[in-house]
Amino acid sequence: MKHRDVLSEVTPIPEPIDTVLGRKLSPRARRFVAEHADFLVRVEFMDIADHPHAYIRSTEAYHACTGTHHTIWLHRKSPDIESLVMHETMRGILMERGFPKTTRHPSAASCPCLPVRHLSSLLSSALIDPIIDGHLVQGGFGVYDRKVLSRRAMAQAWLDAREGPGSPYGYLFCKWTLFTVLLMLDPTFEGAAVDLLHTMIRTKFTESWELGEVLSKVIKGKGFTEPDLALTAMLELRSALRLEESIVIVDADGIRW
Repeated sequence: MKHRDVLSEVTPIPEPIDTVLGRKLSPRARRFVAEHADFLVRVEFMDIADHPHAYIRSTEAYHACTGTHHTIWLHRKSPDIESLVMHETMRGILMERGFPKTTRHPSAASCPCLPVRHLSSLLSSALIDPIIDGHLVQGGFGVYDRKVLSRRAMAQAWLDAREGPGSPYGYLFCKWTLFTVLLMLDPTFEGAAVDLLHTMIRTKFTESWELGEVLSKVIKGKGFTEPDLALTAMLELRSALRLEESIVIVDADGIRW
């Protein structure tokens, strides 16, 4: 065995994290990073404004992984950057525990079409985000402000509604079906603002809401909070929306479905 191979097996000693991208962390966030120090030693935080892809720069957070090294891209000026840090850290931890992820189908890989990227991300989020939020709430860490997220979603719904509900199994139909599933599976989405969001989706995207409600009940009945159950649920959700030709699901062994 070569000397450099021996060195590569040595796990770096975690150092306390008290700031991320120049933002000082609160006691709550410092407790979170202390609990997950062994994972965070393999994480690099980057300003999302420096990401090479414009569609990612337009978001607040993004997680990427190469082997055992993780990069979490964050909007430096986000008002709730701590929640983003914890959310994306938990996403990386779940991926290492074997939860599935999504990517564009090879036939669509050369297409710069944002809807395909967005639906791929939403398909994963509809199942993984509720699991992440459950872990955060159970640990007493809290989640991103639901009023803020609900208002953003309502603004999107108003804009999308101008184009009509969209064709069956088209982009808008799938988008709001997946969003409905997310809302139904994630109990942290509650409150007056969330109720208004429910009403808006149900009114403006009725077919998406109805299908999302049915799918979420099926997923809840079978379970989705373990890697194999999440994979099954993701495959069934993709099939129900006829997205097999657009989205690939990758399991813990790297097998593409």
